[in-house]
Amino acid sequence: MKNTFFDKLINRIDRVDQSNLQTYLQRLNDERGFFETIFNTLQEGIVVVDSQGKILYLNHAVTTLLGIDPARAMGMPMSQYLKELDWEKILSEGRVVNRDLEVFYPQPRYLNFYLVPLDGENSEPMGYALIFHDLTAHRAQARETLESERLNAVTLLAAGVAHELGNPLNSLNIHLQLLERDLRKQDGKNTDELLDSVRVARSEVARLDTIINQFLGAVRPSQAVRNLVSINTVVRESLAFLEPEIKDRDIIVQEELAEALPLIPANADQLKQALYNLIKNAVQAMSHGGILRVTTSHSDTHLQISFEDNGTGISVEDMAHITEPYFTRRKGGTGLGLFIVQRILHEHGGHLELLSEPGRGTTARILLPLAERRVRLLGPGDESQTAAAPEEPKTETP
Repeated sequence: MKNTFFDKLINRIDRVDQSNLQTYLQRLNDERGFFETIFNTLQEGIVVVDSQGKILYLNHAVTTLLGIDPARAMGMPMSQYLKELDWEKILSEGRVVNRDLEVFYPQPRYLNFYLVPLDGENSEPMGYALIFHDLTAHRAQARETLESERLNAVTLLAAGVAHELGNPLNSLNIHLQLLERDLRKQDGKNTDELLDSVRVARSEVARLDTIINQFLGAVRPSQAVRNLVSINTVVRESLAFLEPEIKDRDIIVQEELAEALPLIPANADQLKQALYNLIKNAVQAMSHGGILRVTTSHSDTHLQISFEDNGTGISVEDMAHITEPYFTRRKGGTGLGLFIVQRILHEHGGHLELLSEPGRGTTARILLPLAERRVRLLGPGDESQTAAAPEEPKTETP
């Protein structure tokens, strides 16, 4: 950079007397401090290295993005902090480099890495400026957009499936009613047995129709009515609904439900649908005689429900896709269970956490916001007190 104060000083250095030298040096220090202040306010991480890749300067953002300690970094090779990059090749080319990379320390982030040579004498770079831009939020937004597009596709598919299945089910129900009416008019030895069979068939048709409506309502929820509900009651009713399957597998259910849990604004039927799927997944992941531990608790802001099984667990590879629609490892599975769970929880302002260890089991944890949130106020001496901030229950439209 030409015509800076430093250039002017160099041009007249032989004419500067000792009495003014201190003034000029102080001005140089102020100029350097001014630029450092600017660099340290930037959100982009900036690192300057020499021609050998050793760190000469870095700003505060680098500490956040890469976890580099400024006190120890000076003079250290940049390759020590980003070992995955081929620094020897990058520096030998002496040209602009632009690429994306993923880091896992001090926390997982997606970064854009931009390297620019700093011109020196004889067109040889005297060093390099490295600029790191955090793409994590942008990636998350793109992922949410993709999930939204998938959701729209599944919604259209669900509507089509519900329509195509609904018509034949309705026709079956009508013909079963006619058959039942005709059987009642007849006197025969096997009439009662046939009537029982028809009633069972009608019951199963009604059950299929209910499942289709619940599925469609979960994937494309309407403006559901919400009331203050007891989550312990929802948990107990969900377990009772699946009790026959639980008993058939000889599974032991350990309930640890916290007393005096606050009521939350929710649609009980939708929450039950979410819990059905989680309980069913846990039961199917365990062999006969497994243990399912169900717990509830709450903090100042959220209510927590956990389902912990000692089943087969989820592999690391599958965990990355486990909530995607149509992804399943179970024969005959639809791959929509956890997808529906996430949609229902999203409508309630909550989220799902999955912790699993292959061969040891899985814990599915639901977090739901309380109707009354707690705000922590810091007072003198870091003493804290809690204030309640009531919130109106909200019903969101997808």
